[in-house]
Amino acid sequence: MKIIGLIGEPASGKSTVIKNYIATLGEGTIVKDGLVVYTCYNDDRVIIAGKYEDGVTFCGTDTLSKGCGPKYRTWLEAVVKDPAFEGWTFVWEGERFSNNPFMEMFERLGATIYYLEADEETLDERNADRSNQNPTWRKGMRTRMHNLRDKYPVEIVQQGFQLVN
Repeated sequence: MKIIGLIGEPASGKSTVIKNYIATLGEGTIVKDGLVVYTCYNDDRVIIAGKYEDGVTFCGTDTLSKGCGPKYRTWLEAVVKDPAFEGWTFVWEGERFSNNPFMEMFERLGATIYYLEADEETLDERNADRSNQNPTWRKGMRTRMHNLRDKYPVEIVQQGFQLVN
């Protein structure tokens, strides 16, 4: 199984990249297994992690339970070994998967991790619409993402980046 991840500062456009990618895929089926939630695109052999709400195709992973990490890691460790998922791609983005335990696992599994950069003006514009993301929190997340970017193998990409199937 191929694993592709997207990290970056809050409001850098990670969810937008995934929404654009989803638009290239066929019909998906939402799967919920406790805290593990994803959409399975059988025709494209793609699984995209994330929480889904009524009428919304993809709303990111930031709304996933903070406790989902161990469940997702156990699930993914099993799925990558499952012959039924040979040739599939698992795609994720966001804060819930952007921590040392996940990044160590992704590195061990040979994942491709992209770090999406955005200019300050864009970050400020996008954050203006996010009342739950105050400057102190943003600064902490920026430091956290930069630390992950510097510690693990990532490919730095810029605004306009697109995943292709």
